[in-house]
Amino acid sequence: MTSSFFEDLTKNAGKVGKARIAVPMAEDEAVAYAVERGVRDGFIDAVLIGDSDKISVIYADLASSKNVTIVHETDSVKACKIAVSMVREGRVDLLMKGLVPTSTILKAILNSEAGLKKSPLLSHITFFELKEQPGMRMITDVGINIAPDPDALEKIVRNAIEAFHLFKPDIPKVALLSANEKVSDKIPGTVLAQAVAAKFSGCMEAIVEGPVSLDLSVSAESARIKKYKGKIQGDADILVVPRIEVGNVLYKSLQYFSGANLGGVVFGAQCPVVLTSRSDSNETKFFSLLLGVTLWRNARSGGS
Repeated sequence: MTSSFFEDLTKNAGKVGKARIAVPMAEDEAVAYAVERGVRDGFIDAVLIGDSDKISVIYADLASSKNVTIVHETDSVKACKIAVSMVREGRVDLLMKGLVPTSTILKAILNSEAGLKKSPLLSHITFFELKEQPGMRMITDVGINIAPDPDALEKIVRNAIEAFHLFKPDIPKVALLSANEKVSDKIPGTVLAQAVAAKFSGCMEAIVEGPVSLDLSVSAESARIKKYKGKIQGDADILVVPRIEVGNVLYKSLQYFSGANLGGVVFGAQCPVVLTSRSDSNETKFFSLLLGVTLWRNARSGGS
């Protein structure tokens, strides 16, 4: 039986040293839950940037812990710049978005002179696990790139493959999602998927297939009934959406209809960036932090 991905992450969290994390505008109660748990479980030290009075109230006793440093800065733009500079200077290892707009922290990361850009494009990766189907799966991009063209979607796929290999040495199966498998100008997502799949023809690092529908990507029974002949037979590891609204609906369907375990990070910068939605549960924010730390550790050690 496949072991639980998130249970294994949680069990192994404190076994390989600590990561240092900076949180701009840290006065957010849900973020505080994740940070407090990470500090108490012994796998992070935290630099909390924001209104020091509010941080002291929200974090209570933890605010005076030797594992926590508070930097007073009430301007969100300046707070993000401070956090990014700490990564550049080697004072922290990764970032977690606090009570700040996503666009503000991304602008600091993407700054051409003082930012943290590494890959040609940043993308958001959601890791998820269904209760009845344990094991790691990924969705991209549900949070940053709105309507990627073929070149951008190729970069999104490459980011996801790289992230996958930081957890597993296997060759991932990547499904470029659309409504069906027949390419038609009337369904732009099918044309996009076909163009991107062609870019990975002969790729040795992953099997990239599309257009392919969601049911064929996740259900072997559907693939059998529909007589789908592709290499993906309900066993896709990475689901790639054509537009952000598709990813957003898929993410929230997993969250609200299935109760799946979820965690999200931004990938492609010099360090992982833990980025969650304001409506995400405490558990999702903790899992996201855990994923960011694990990605950083595995990258540092050369892989899974």
